[in-house]
Amino acid sequence: MQPHRAASWVYDVINVLLDALDMEVSLLSRGNVSWRFYNQELEHLRPAGVYLSRDGRHILRDLIASKPVVGSLIAEHDQLRERVESTASAVYREGLADPSLRVAVDQARKTFLEKMPDATPTGAFAAERHVDLVIEHLINEIKELPSHSTDADFWAAHRNRFAFFNVPSLGALRQIREEFLKHDQVAIERFEKLSFEICTEHGIPAAPSASVGY
Repeated sequence: MQPHRAASWVYDVINVLLDALDMEVSLLSRGNVSWRFYNQELEHLRPAGVYLSRDGRHILRDLIASKPVVGSLIAEHDQLRERVESTASAVYREGLADPSLRVAVDQARKTFLEKMPDATPTGAFAAERHVDLVIEHLINEIKELPSHSTDADFWAAHRNRFAFFNVPSLGALRQIREEFLKHDQVAIERFEKLSFEICTEHGIPAAPSASVGY
């Protein structure tokens, strides 16, 4: 096999997926699945193929044909991701059906606006959607929001008021999220090992390097 073919496997697929998996592990280890209520999708945890360029997806097919384990790792990743997304959406629906949560959100917003009347804790969303935003934060286990977030001050002041939140699907979400995290960690180890084996076999660097002609 030509070294250029092996290089494309490493540079256009494996390295890209390693970077993406590192990002996913960073989020998942904090309990954040980046679920968004307005489209009920995981914003930053994507199907593996989405991380690749158009050419990278063609190269992936070639890599899977030669190394079937890659296809198995990706298939399991995408299945776990789909389970996390669907379970997070179930938690959202159950949260909306919990009248005690809506009451708690309304009371917290009222208290907050009494102290900060010019604040907009729901941002571009109507006040009626505040409970949606709170459920999103609870699903993502957000402890602190960036200072530029319109509800950062509200969340810092009132997050603990929603500690009672415990709908039926929440436990399942946490379990599946942990499975997803463990899979990503194993996938990183296996992709790193595969990259080393391919680079060693074909005498190519682990990343493009002009100094050696790659």
